Amino acid sequence: MEGIAIKLNKNISLSLLALIFFLIGLFSIYTEVFSGIDRMILDYKFRHLQQEDSNKKIVLVSIDEKSLSYFNSNGMYWPWPREFYQIVTDYFHESGAELIVYDILFDTPDFDRRNLSGTMSDRRFLQSLKRSNNAILAFKSTENEDPAVDLSMNNEPLIEHYNIKNDPPYKEPHLLTSKPLDKFAKAATGLGNTVMSPDEDGLIRSIHLFDSLAYKGFVPTLSMAAFLELQPDTVSLEWTSSGLRIGDQNIPLQDNGDYLINWYEKGGVRNGTFPYYSFQAIVKSAIQKMRNPDAEVSVPPSVLEDKIIIVGASAAGLGDIKSTPISSLEPFPGMEIQATILNNLIGNNFITQPPTWIAILILLLISIGIPFVIAYSRPGKGAAAIISILFAIIGIGLALFTYERIWFSTGLYLIMATIAYSGSAAYKYFAEEKQKKEIRSAFGQYVQPEFVEQLIAQPNLLKLGGQKKRLTVLFSDIAGFTSISEEKAPEELVSFLNEYLGTMTDIIFKHSGTVDKYIGDAVMAFWGAPIDQDNHAELACRSTLKMMQKVKELAPQDTNIHSRFGIATGDMIVGNIGSYNRFNYTVLGDTVNLAARLEAANKKFGSNTMIAEKTYEDVKDVFYGRQLDFLVVKGKTKPVRVYELMGEKSDPDTEELEKIISTYQKGLDFYLNREWDKAMNRFQEVLSLKPEDGPSETYIERCKKFKEEPPPKDWDGVFHLKTK
Repeated sequence: MEGIAIKLNKNISLSLLALIFFLIGLFSIYTEVFSGIDRMILDYKFRHLQQEDSNKKIVLVSIDEKSLSYFNSNGMYWPWPREFYQIVTDYFHESGAELIVYDILFDTPDFDRRNLSGTMSDRRFLQSLKRSNNAILAFKSTENEDPAVDLSMNNEPLIEHYNIKNDPPYKEPHLLTSKPLDKFAKAATGLGNTVMSPDEDGLIRSIHLFDSLAYKGFVPTLSMAAFLELQPDTVSLEWTSSGLRIGDQNIPLQDNGDYLINWYEKGGVRNGTFPYYSFQAIVKSAIQKMRNPDAEVSVPPSVLEDKIIIVGASAAGLGDIKSTPISSLEPFPGMEIQATILNNLIGNNFITQPPTWIAILILLLISIGIPFVIAYSRPGKGAAAIISILFAIIGIGLALFTYERIWFSTGLYLIMATIAYSGSAAYKYFAEEKQKKEIRSAFGQYVQPEFVEQLIAQPNLLKLGGQKKRLTVLFSDIAGFTSISEEKAPEELVSFLNEYLGTMTDIIFKHSGTVDKYIGDAVMAFWGAPIDQDNHAELACRSTLKMMQKVKELAPQDTNIHSRFGIATGDMIVGNIGSYNRFNYTVLGDTVNLAARLEAANKKFGSNTMIAEKTYEDVKDVFYGRQLDFLVVKGKTKPVRVYELMGEKSDPDTEELEKIISTYQKGLDFYLNREWDKAMNRFQEVLSLKPEDGPSETYIERCKKFKEEPPPKDWDGVFHLKTK
């Protein structure tokens, strides 16, 4: 039960740790504290996992350095006369362009130049807008949170009354900073906002598809205005929980209402996503075609037919170069950002994100899984599992983005996995240090240091709460200790006892034993746990012989002090036994009780070491022993054969010991056959070889008694021990 309780406590601690990680993750999700890292990873994906433009619908006409230089050399300086835009608008219209989008602000009247009237130039451009009837013009706004501000511009020409069913999820109102001249605005088929708000790092990654203009209505961004111009007039718009729905098409939006731009291949003139044509090349081609319709030109009408043409500035000096996730590959003019968004809308090619609940679920799995993996696995396997999780997150993120353009918070998961791993590893380290301290505290004084370190390395060897195992247990005490305690001063007695117990403990440790406890002068020890030992009986017996020898060296002169030992082998319960708050690593069971009885039984036989039959059977090939009796100890009814441990067979000069054992065994055989005189003769021979041999003297006394009072006919040689 205690083991279950400890494991339960560990699981509770891990669950609390997982909860902390989960709450940190939730906080990160809703505060977007790691959004910067997620954006960096997203930028990397855009730069290295590029998509091609499958629509091939958009053409960019660039007011580039080449165009500025060309017109400068012909005496026409920036800003150019509106007549230039009239020429290209007519050329686009005559070439069959589907839509013309000007990412240019026509917000002031043209001015007079040499031989060229500004008013006439504006009029010609206005006429071309009316003729084409498919031009989108740009305006620009800025955020303003004060609804009481006076409006300095008339906004009504900008606000188209789209069939919008509800308000967008964001409420930042905008005020105009520039707008097309009213006459141009009325001639255009649509108007779009060019405002773009970069993220904190200065990169443009997302955009509002609509903005609230001066609290009076909603206006689309330039790319959205162009897209709506391609839709039926009756199409409806509605913001939903999953994005912006336009007719049957759903455009996914981020939680803040922003549209996340799906970038294609690198931008720019050279091998970019969209074909670029220089503005001056369009003008020259248009003029050549006006002079000779059959002339071959650099930009023939066929490349413009059925295209959406976006005209904008790419020259660095005109200030429309933007920073985007893939700006490092090529300079990115604002018109290409509008082209990218429009291309997303046309091709229904969007970046999608899993619902928030999926992010929370993944976070929950990371928060719970990592602490338990770390806690219940080896360090190498735990680290390998975490590395696998990190690679899985990265791999799944790359695959989903590459093939489905699904983007989830890889950065958040990587950081949370790292936090969870670091926190769990720290928890495991301190928990293991605590466990090591507890093991050292519990076993440092009972087993040899090498065993303690092995237990620390393999704490699973300690099955808390107790388990049944076959072990060997030993009890010993000092015969004659009472006389010593009476003769010595308390300080001397304590000193002697400490020296004795310390020496006995060292011998037990040297022979891989576990000291269970000290009871006054008595020592209890066992072998075979907590570390498994196949030769535990042999180790116990060898340790006992060494202790017997050491006691002789420690015994004061002119004393009859010696130690008695009882050893038994068999099944017993071993483990941490006690209450929840206080317990000892010990052994319990009949075998333990038997060993204690055998230690005491030495008194009856004048022997030093009595071992049970099972112990003798395990060691008889290694040690010399002789049968002492067929004994029923106090408190038991079943007899057990007991032996005296006499020496190790590998010792030199054991010939006399073998003779003693052989003679003694013959005497015991005569005794069991009721041949009392023959038995006594043999035991006397043993005494001649080993004076004061306790077992021989014991049997001589028994033989004399049985000669006078023979045992009953059913006597089986069993001796009942009446005392402990």
